Amino acid sequence: MIGERLSDLRKDRGLTQKELADALHLTKDNISAYEREYNEAPDNVKIAIARFFDVSVDYLLGLTDSPSAYAKPLNCIYLSKDFPDDAKIMLQTLARLIGLASRKSPKAVAKELARLEQSLLEQHTSEAAQKSEE
Repeated sequence: MIGERLSDLRKDRGLTQKELADALHLTKDNISAYEREYNEAPDNVKIAIARFFDVSVDYLLGLTDSPSAYAKPLNCIYLSKDFPDDAKIMLQTLARLIGLASRKSPKAVAKELARLEQSLLEQHTSEAAQKSEE
């Protein structure tokens, strides 16, 4: 049942097997094997698939026909393996800022912004120094 549901969810989202595999940090062959039910996905992969498609694991397994979506945390972003490290750091900082802002902590938000500004300034200075050495 999971293979058919996975295939349908993927196609409804307009994703290729490769795109879904990248998003879940798997291989295209993994996705193909799960869809054809040649292999059974481990529980942690079933959970990742359910979260990615915003459905329940029960729906994936065919125990219910109601997707009954899980609530995703606001700071949950799925990134491909080759996403640049500096961009990941910026997204993590942004997630912290959103969390702080939602708790109405203006001082903490200002402190986090100052830390981000300092980090970006250090990175820019380091890159400029490397270019001048070349």
